[in-house]
Amino acid sequence: MKYLASQLVYFIQNTTMRKNLRSLSKFLIVIAASIMIYSMIYSILFHFIMEYEGRQYSWITGFYWTLTVMSTLGFGDITFTSDLGLAFSMIVLLSGIVFLLIMLPFTFIRFFYAPWLESQAQLRTPRDLPEGTENHIIMTNYEPIAMSLIRKLDQYDFKYAVAVQDTQAAAELLDMNVRVVIGELDNTETYRNLRVEKAALVLVNNDDMLNTNIIATIREVSKSVPISTLADAYDSIDILELAGATHVFQFTRMLGITMARHALGVSAQANIVGSLGGVLIAEAYAAHTPYEGRELIKSGLREKTGVIAVGIWQRGEFEIPRPQTVIHPYSILLLAGSEEHFRRYDEFVGSSQTCAAHAVILGGGRVGQAAADTLEELGIDYRIVEKNRDSIKDDNKYILGDAADIHALERAGVSVESPSHAR
Repeated sequence: MKYLASQLVYFIQNTTMRKNLRSLSKFLIVIAASIMIYSMIYSILFHFIMEYEGRQYSWITGFYWTLTVMSTLGFGDITFTSDLGLAFSMIVLLSGIVFLLIMLPFTFIRFFYAPWLESQAQLRTPRDLPEGTENHIIMTNYEPIAMSLIRKLDQYDFKYAVAVQDTQAAAELLDMNVRVVIGELDNTETYRNLRVEKAALVLVNNDDMLNTNIIATIREVSKSVPISTLADAYDSIDILELAGATHVFQFTRMLGITMARHALGVSAQANIVGSLGGVLIAEAYAAHTPYEGRELIKSGLREKTGVIAVGIWQRGEFEIPRPQTVIHPYSILLLAGSEEHFRRYDEFVGSSQTCAAHAVILGGGRVGQAAADTLEELGIDYRIVEKNRDSIKDDNKYILGDAADIHALERAGVSVESPSHAR
């Protein structure tokens, strides 16, 4: 009863729904009137054709035949025998299909059933967060970054909410156990309902234009809430900051810079990637280091620096290192230790090393271009394999071709072994 009452309240109070119901009533009246008019006309024609065939029926029988044919029931108890009668039967049948099987269902679905389904989705989708909600994370889009963040927030039992404009999308996210609040992203009322003034952070993760609009809208509600946002284009960073963003990240550029700084010849020193219980975790390239080409037990790594090798990457495969594990030039060590240990490690391996070979970048998009700019700053030569001729800026640095084409890779300087020799 409570659910039925909420549905009735929605139908009564919702302006759009009331308008749809009025339109539905008008259409039903028009369709009913059309069916009655056509039935009368068809009944009259039924009698004329029956008399043409030499038979007579009452007016009730004519009306009965018309309705059974128009409704596609077609009992077959009354049939025509002439070609004129058969053609007339087909006309009546087709008009019934149009009225009863096409127009009527479409009208009902368009003005009643679809709005009713939308009302159900709206009733089960919250439009605000509970009073007193604070220190929560707000996201304005559900995409890969938000998905990863939500997994972390759930892991640590941290409160969050995703603002969604579309009712259907909100219902789908609810079915996935994602906490959502429905509302227009450029409406200040949405962020008041999200308790943005008490939030710990707002992640604005849409496109640059929409991000700017959303940030400006949030700043109308709260001047102090931290806002982190993403920038697709480098030129958008200043605009997003002017709109009120606290932190602006350009992940594509950051990825390109990180990849370039991991190229061989950039640095042999350890790169801290995280910490665990006060122990620092770092990765280090073995190329051009004193322990290159040696077994781990004979490298003197732990004795001279204090760091412990907890893992090793060998051509993309991760291994748990053993004392007899050989450290190749292409090996990447995963090390654990303290700040003092890594200071001694950096002294042990020395400073940056130069590499005579050039780097090869597959693709000249935003990530590839950021990597190329970083390599340029570091003084490392590079080649970019790019299949889009319009993206080529420097014929000396770009190789026109597909990265999946072995000949394009060879022109870029990559030595590719044939299957018969790659053993």
